[in-house]
Amino acid sequence: MKQEFIEKYYLGKEVEIDIGGRTTYRGVAAECNDGVLSLKWNIKEEGYTHIDIEKIAAMWRTLK
Repeated sequence: MKQEFIEKYYLGKEVEIDIGGRTTYRGVAAECNDGVLSLKWNIKEEGYTHIDIEKIAAMWRTLK
C-alpha cells in the first residue's frame, strides 16, 4: 500500500488493517512517516501501534 494513498484517504479516520494471516489491527490512523503507519488506540489507556506500510495487505474504514 502506498503512503500517499493512506495519507489522502485514511489519515485521521478509524481503520482496520489486515497484514495477512489471522492478525488485524484497529485504531485511528494518526501518522504516516518514513513508510510506517502509526495507529492510535484507546482501550484502557492511550497507546500506539506502528506498522510497516509494505506489510499491509488490506485496509478499510471501521464502521460504527
